[in-house]
Formats: sequence, structure tokens, C-alpha cells
Amino acid sequence: MTYTLPSTAGRPAEPRQIRRNRHAALALVACAAACAVAGCAGRDRIYEEIYAHREASFRGWVNEKSGKVESRDVLRGELSLDECVAIGLVNNKQIAAALLDEDNAQGKIAEAYAQALPKVDLSGRYSRLDKAPGATVGGQSVSFGKADNYTLTASVSQPFFRAGAIGAGIRASRIYSYLSQERFKETKQHVIFSVSRTYYDVLLAQELLKVSEEAVALSQTHVDDVQKRKDQGQASDYDVLRAKVEVTNYQAEMIQNRNRVNLLKTSFYKLLGVSQESDVAFAGPLRHEPIDVSLDDAVDAAFTKRPELIQAELSARLYQENLKAAKAERWPKADLFFDQNLASPDPHDSTSGGWGDSWTAGVSINFPLFDGFKTRGRIRQARADLVKSRVLLADSEETVLLGVKQAVLSLQDAASFIESQEANVGRAREGLKLIEAGYREGDKTELEVRDARQALLKATALHYQAVHQYQAAALEFKQATGSLEAPFGPELSAQDAKTTEGGPGAPSR
Repeated sequence: MTYTLPSTAGRPAEPRQIRRNRHAALALVACAAACAVAGCAGRDRIYEEIYAHREASFRGWVNEKSGKVESRDVLRGELSLDECVAIGLVNNKQIAAALLDEDNAQGKIAEAYAQALPKVDLSGRYSRLDKAPGATVGGQSVSFGKADNYTLTASVSQPFFRAGAIGAGIRASRIYSYLSQERFKETKQHVIFSVSRTYYDVLLAQELLKVSEEAVALSQTHVDDVQKRKDQGQASDYDVLRAKVEVTNYQAEMIQNRNRVNLLKTSFYKLLGVSQESDVAFAGPLRHEPIDVSLDDAVDAAFTKRPELIQAELSARLYQENLKAAKAERWPKADLFFDQNLASPDPHDSTSGGWGDSWTAGVSINFPLFDGFKTRGRIRQARADLVKSRVLLADSEETVLLGVKQAVLSLQDAASFIESQEANVGRAREGLKLIEAGYREGDKTELEVRDARQALLKATALHYQAVHQYQAAALEFKQATGSLEAPFGPELSAQDAKTTEGGPGAPSR
């Protein structure tokens, strides 16, 4: 079966407008297809760049790990807690982000002041007429204008009346700046707390590792004693096997403690914002440093120093200014303006072919009559935000009070725990010596030796845990009362943290 296209002979010519429409439609389809292709190509290109950057980061890590490239943030040697906190305040990424929040706040202040300052604009316009304007006079065409028109305008406007909205905006921007400063204080205290707590955790893990290493050494010495007794016919093969099993068990515990130390160190390096290739020796053993605690003084300090409460107070004030700005939308707005024009043809004489200037000055008043209840909705939202901020302030006070009470109780419990463990280690060590001496003389059994050794190891571990618990409780007490400060002086500011270099314990360069 064949199909023959109908002949166009004798058909009327296609109208020009139809052809134009068809061409326009084809052009639109072509543009849409081109945009789709360009969009796909753009996405592929972006992801290629992202993957290339990720691959470059991986190669940089490999080169740093292999020693081909020296990292700028590798820590070496022994560092105290104060030195580690100082490094964390300089390098921690959360501190860097908080600094950018302060820059953002300064930008908001500048933006708020812009609402009160005059605005100056310069604009230009060129237009081409299809023909110069004119008229027919006495059968002759007379032109009294130009086909080419040029206009250059300088405009100055000054806000004159905003019903207090401008002042409210400036005050709100300043409050936001204070709010960002308090957030920086909170971030700084959080970094100090996190670095200090992890530092203490590493110290405890190292002490527990030493305890397990001592357990391995003691159990190995006991194997030698059992072997000697077996050679003398005073112990069996089972006794020797049981002693060796005990060595293996202590070795497994030692491996777990060593792994915990390594994991804590990697977390610590992340907190400091330094390379994972760092190798830090943590100075200073766990030690008990008692502090005086008074609940009334602690609550007083918390209510006046905690950045969270200051932020809640500032937030309430911020929403109060927002409510004032929303209410100002009900009132008219007035602006002073002045426009200076330079145009061709002359705006005062359009028949001339030269340039001329003109000016306009006046007052512009805009009185809102009906905006579809938009202003009413904004006022309602602002009022709800203000009430909510006050409720959250009360909730923050209750949360802070709870935290202080819990910190005081934890500190008291930790102090009691230390008192119960202070002399226990010495007694357990002396008891093990007596049991081991009796075992060598045949007066004590192997079970008694194992029990005495377990008692010593448990007492030693509990002692270090008690000291660590008190240090952690003291740290939480300082955080609850807002008393955590930078180690090298409480006046360490955001700018200091941003620019300090080469301080104690600074990363090797």
C-alpha cells in the first residue's frame, strides 16, 4: 500500500503571519531543548568539579600521612591541659563559625543604619522614536523634536517619617550583635568544656592502661612462681595452665584499654582542629583538686554569667523591637526627594536640538489604607514571638537551675567517692604482698593470690575513676555556673582567637 502526499498545486499561499508563528514556535522549542542540554551539562560539570576536589583532598591526606607533605597542623611533644585548650580556641571549627556570626551581625547593623541615611541614585535612559514628533502646518510637515532622546537623572531621597520603625531596626540590629557575642561566649565555653573533658578521659584511659599492664606483669610473675612450685612438686599442670590463662585474659584487657586510648586521642585531635597525624603526650597525672561549693553562690553565678540566659534575655528584647517595627507599618511614610535631570532635547524646550536641565523637589507621603490584613498578621506574629521568648526565658532559668543543682550533687558524690578510695589502694597492695609471700612459703593458695590481685587491680581502677569523676564533676559545675574561662586569661576575645599564632603549644609549622 502506498500513500501519496496531496499535491499543493492550486492551493492558496500560506499567510505570512502563520509562517511567522510557526517559526517562532520552532525557535521556542529549539531554545527549550538548548536550555535542557545546557542544564544537564552544567550539572555534570559541577559534579565533576566536586569529585575532583574530593579526590584532591584524599590525595592531600595520603601525602600527609606518608610524610611527602608536612602538615601545618601536626602537634608533637608533651602538652598541658591549658595549652590544649588554647590551641582548641584558635583552631576549632565551631569557633571559626561563631566568628563569622559576629561578622554577619556587623553587616546587619550597617544594613539597619542604611534605612535612616539618604539614598543617591544615578540613572540614564536612551530611547529611539520611529520618527521625530512634529505636525503639519500649511500643508508642510514641521518637526519639533528629535528621534533620539537622552536623559540622565540624579535622584536623592531621604526618609523623613517611619513611625519609629527605623529606630527599632537599628536597636534590633545592635541586640542581634550582642546576641552573636553571647553565642560566641557559649561556643567558647563549649570548646573549653569538650577539650578539658576529653583530656581527662584520655588521662583516665592511660591510667587504666597502666593498671592492665601492671596486671599482665603481676600475672606473669605469678606464672613463674607456679612453675617453680610445680618443679618442686607442690603445684599441678592445671595450676600452671590456669595461671597462663589469667595472663592471656589480662592481655586482652590491656589491648582493649590501649585501643580506647587511641580512639580518645583521635577524638581529641578533632576537637583541637589539628591533624590526625599528631602525637601528643598528655602532661600531668589525674589528681584531686577540691573546690568549695555553695548552692546559693552557684545559682547566683549561673543566673548572671550563663550565656544561654543572656541570650534568652536578648532574644526577648529583639522580638520586642520587631513588634514595634510591625506596628509602625500602620502609620504613613514620608520621604523628601530631589531629582536633577539632564536631557536632550531640552526638557523645557522640546523643539531645540540641544541639551537642557531641570530639577524636581518635594515630599512623598504614602498612607496605607488597606493591605489585605498583612500588617495585622505581622503584628500578631511579632506579639506571639515576644510572648514565646519570655516563656523560653523562664524555661531557660529552670533548666539552668536544674543543671546547677545536679552539678552540686555530682560534685558532692564524687568527693565522697574519693574519700572511700583514698587509702584502699595501699591496703590492697600490702595485702597482695603478704599473700604472695605466703604462697611462696606454701601457706596460701593460688585462689587467695588471684583474689588479692583482683582486689588490688579493682581498688587501683576505682581510685583513678573516683579522681576522674571528681574532675568531670568540677568541670560540669564550672560550666553550669558559667565560670569556664580561657586558660591564659578571661579576656581572650573572638579577635584574639582569630589571630593568635605561635602561642604555647602551637602546632608545628
